[in-house]
Amino acid sequence: MMTIIGATHPGRREHNEDCFSADSSMGLGLVADGMGGYACGELASDLVKTTVEEAVANHEGLREAIARAHGIVKKFAAEDPARLGMGSTAIVLKTKGLDYEIAWVGDSRAYLWDGHTVIKQITRDHSYVESLLASGAISYEETLDHPNRNLITQAVGVDGENGLEIELISGRLTAGQKLLICSDGLVDEVLDEDIAAIIQQSKSSEQALTQLITAALKAGGRDNITVVIATAGQESTDGLPAIEPEIIRRSVMRGAEHSELSLNEKDQTTAVIKENESDAEVLSHVDALTSLSSDAVAAKIQSNPRPRSATWRTLLMPGVAGIVGIMLLLYFVTG
Repeated sequence: MMTIIGATHPGRREHNEDCFSADSSMGLGLVADGMGGYACGELASDLVKTTVEEAVANHEGLREAIARAHGIVKKFAAEDPARLGMGSTAIVLKTKGLDYEIAWVGDSRAYLWDGHTVIKQITRDHSYVESLLASGAISYEETLDHPNRNLITQAVGVDGENGLEIELISGRLTAGQKLLICSDGLVDEVLDEDIAAIIQQSKSSEQALTQLITAALKAGGRDNITVVIATAGQESTDGLPAIEPEIIRRSVMRGAEHSELSLNEKDQTTAVIKENESDAEVLSHVDALTSLSSDAVAAKIQSNPRPRSATWRTLLMPGVAGIVGIMLLLYFVTG
C-alpha cells in the first residue's frame, strides 16, 4: 500500500482554481487545474474531483472516470453562456499495492522519484509548447520561458480537434520510491532538479509538500500550486522489480551536476556528480532556495539553465589532440 498526501495553495492569486484528492485507503490521488476564470475554473476543477472520486469508488477505470467528468463539465458549461471555455486539466493516480496507473488530460504532470537523486517526468503535457518540443521546433531550454507555455491542447470539458484524448500509463514502484503529481503552478516556478533536491533532503513527504510549495511561492507563485505525493514505504516490498513507463525527461538533483535528459539524449549524455562536493554542500543548494527572497530565487533559477551536454573542456580536448598529432606527423615527415 502507498501513502498518499496532498496540499494546495492559491499562490499570489486571490482565488484557487486548483483542487486535489489524496486518499490512501482508496489508493487515489488527483490534481485538477480549472480554467475559465473565477467561478468557472473553481467549478470545473471541483466537478472533475467529485466525479472522478465517485467513479473510482464504483470501480470504474481511470479513462472512464475522466470521460464521465468531461461530459459533466461540458453540460454545466452549456447551461450558461458565461461559462463558455470552462474546463480543467485532470491527472489521476490509482494505486493497488505497489502497482499504479496514471491517466491525464492537459498539462498537470506526473513524476517518478527514484529514491536517490533522480526524478523522472513520466507524462507528456498536452500543450502547444510540448508539441513544438516533440517536433524539434524548439529546444527544452526554450520551453522554460516560452510566451505560449501555458496554452494547452486538451482539457476536460473542452474538445480538441479529435475529441478528448485521455492518455494512460502504468508501472510499479519499489520501496522508498515516490510518485508526484502536480499542477503547472509548481513546475512553472521550480525546475525539475530543484524539485528532486527538495524531495531528497526532506525528512518526510509532508515536509516535501511544504518545501515544494514554499519554493514555488518564493520563485514568484504566479499561479495556484497543487502537489500530491504517493510514497511506497520501506516495508512495502515483495521482492519484485520496479516497472517504469516511458520516461519523457529525467533530471538529477541540483548539486549533483543537474542534467536534463530527453529520451533521445539519455544514451549520449551522463550526469556527473562533483567528486569534491560533500552531502552538506549538495543540500545547501536547497537551503538557499528556500531561504532567499522571491527576487533572489527567481534570479537563481533563471541563472541555472539546462547545461549543455558537452562542456568547453570536452570540445577543446579533441582539437588540442589533433594539433599535437599534426605537429608530430610533420616532425617525422620532415625529420
